[in-house]
Amino acid sequence: MIEALRHYVNLRQSDWADHLIHVEAAMNNSVNATTGKTPTELVYGIPLRLIPSPNELAKPDLDVPAVSDYIRQIQDNISFARDHHVEAKTRQTTYANCSRRAEPEYKVGDKVYLETKDLRVLIKQKGRSAKFYPRYVGPFEISKAEPATSNYTLKLPPEF
Repeated sequence: MIEALRHYVNLRQSDWADHLIHVEAAMNNSVNATTGKTPTELVYGIPLRLIPSPNELAKPDLDVPAVSDYIRQIQDNISFARDHHVEAKTRQTTYANCSRRAEPEYKVGDKVYLETKDLRVLIKQKGRSAKFYPRYVGPFEISKAEPATSNYTLKLPPEF
């Protein structure tokens, strides 16, 4: 949200609170690529209804010109926030991908170490202290490899 606000606050950064509601509305009405739904739809079951609704914006002749201008301003700000949100996400993705390294290619029979971060519950159940357990254990042999999905099955000893 800070990244989105950063794009259209004034130089003295004193009007960020005025833009906050519009950025929040844009983010809560942006469809998530994974779920195919907006955050508002996931929480409340229906998309956020702006008052007045966007359907009323299609009617150019409202009785009160000030209301019509206000509605147009809200829609412009929401569109502005959406555009800048997409721009910020694209820039963040680009920067994140610059520092990513290529995934190593493992095949069946290779030996790898296993990170113990997800084994801490098992370690504690056995009465040992997870704090003093090594961060990586192994090496273990890969018994099944699916590099396209980054899924690997290891031959683990019975203690795991």
